[in-house]
Amino acid sequence: MKYSHFMQGVLLSAVVVTAVSPHSFAAASTQPGDRMDAAARLSVSISAESPAASASSTAALGTAFVQVAAGNYYSVGLRADGSVWTWGRNLLGELGIPDTTAVSSMVAPVRLNTLPPLNSIATDGYGYQLGVARDGTVWEWGSRPGYVRETQVPRALPGLSGISQVTTLQKYSFGLGSDGSVKAWMRDQKSGDSGQPISVSGLKNIVQLQSTSDYIYALDSAGFVWKLTVNASENQLHLSVPVRIQGLPALKQISMQHAYDAYGVDGSGKVWNWSTQASSSTGKLYVKPVSIQPSLQVRNVYASPGYALLVSRQGEVWMYDGKKGRSAVKVKGLQRIVSASAGDTHRLAVDAKGQVYGWGANNWNEVGVARNAGDGMEYAPVPIQRPITIRINGSLLPASFPAVNKNNSIIVPVKSIAKELGGSLEASTTQEGTTYRLQYGQTTVTFRPDSAEAAIQGQSIALSGPVSMINGAVMVPASLFKQLGCQVDWNPTLAELSIQGK
Repeated sequence: MKYSHFMQGVLLSAVVVTAVSPHSFAAASTQPGDRMDAAARLSVSISAESPAASASSTAALGTAFVQVAAGNYYSVGLRADGSVWTWGRNLLGELGIPDTTAVSSMVAPVRLNTLPPLNSIATDGYGYQLGVARDGTVWEWGSRPGYVRETQVPRALPGLSGISQVTTLQKYSFGLGSDGSVKAWMRDQKSGDSGQPISVSGLKNIVQLQSTSDYIYALDSAGFVWKLTVNASENQLHLSVPVRIQGLPALKQISMQHAYDAYGVDGSGKVWNWSTQASSSTGKLYVKPVSIQPSLQVRNVYASPGYALLVSRQGEVWMYDGKKGRSAVKVKGLQRIVSASAGDTHRLAVDAKGQVYGWGANNWNEVGVARNAGDGMEYAPVPIQRPITIRINGSLLPASFPAVNKNNSIIVPVKSIAKELGGSLEASTTQEGTTYRLQYGQTTVTFRPDSAEAAIQGQSIALSGPVSMINGAVMVPASLFKQLGCQVDWNPTLAELSIQGK
């Protein structure tokens, strides 16, 4: 069965008691105590400041995550400052980053620098993403239909404004207007272009949208759930008449990841699971709503094929395996969780500090940490690697590769930075191996992979860490640019590296 191994991992992660070690937290920490040493090696250390104190400052500065989406082997995260970060598999161009379709995965979060600040994100789960900008416009990025290993870099969709929320099936997408109305549009499966949106009749005062298979579910302000089907022929979008699903309590939030199986949370915090009939012309329930874990007060539910995550009002995460009569199991090692995302093979959760945790399958680094040498599974939640912003001469680095904290040293994609500084990087290979030549102004630097030494104008120097290859990019310690005469500053509170050319 497709999910048998995965579900085994889900259950194991739910019952294993784990505490996040200080070492594992260091690389992904949002603590402002990280600092440079006296030699400006950009080494990261951990201060004694309390996590709670640092968390409040992190949230105030906008570096806290507020939403996550677990796709099929990849992940997307939205921070409070409106920036979007993505990591995991890029085999089909899922991540939306340019010039990296030859790179199969990203080991650390990389920022989509060409997006405007967003308020919300959505994914079809299989490589296509939408986001709502703060001005109400809609943006897309990710896999292109009909193209293998090609990506659609972020771009605005035409004819959409005043949108507050989106949901997508890739072929078809829906937007929720700030007035409670709903728009629909389709995406051409050859060109990848989206058509003009149309208004969806029969829906008003909508507060949430969900999509799965060829079905759209809408929750209105009165707590009623509506359902309609969508299909297309000859480039025409066809929508059924929305029908209200009968027999449900008034709900505050809904989640669906199967055409007929659905979940919802009512005003008292109870979670309900139900099934509808296949026909869209009726709102009758196929299976009456059943309360899951009635004693648990739930904030939100997040459904995925074969299971659902329940986030309680106390900040706990529970996993329900979808089997009637079975109780949900608490996921150990998570506290003060405010939101989550249930992917096909991995899960993500965001705590009140804005820290993201991931667990489950990690063969493509989708959990947010480097794949382990064993079975590629993370059976207990771990904090993702801390995202690092790079600015060159005051502007965001337009690079497709992330900076990484490796062994307490910040390492950066040297080719991308050299280009922005007006320099260049070349490689030559001999019988002795590969040598890289960095040219910056009149200065020449040479170095080799895996070496912690370099030569500037022929004079040997020590690097704060070895040269490495990550995701196909040549990575060097950021302090190398200081040795070249650049001004290099590390802001530990923002996790932001600034390099100013000489």
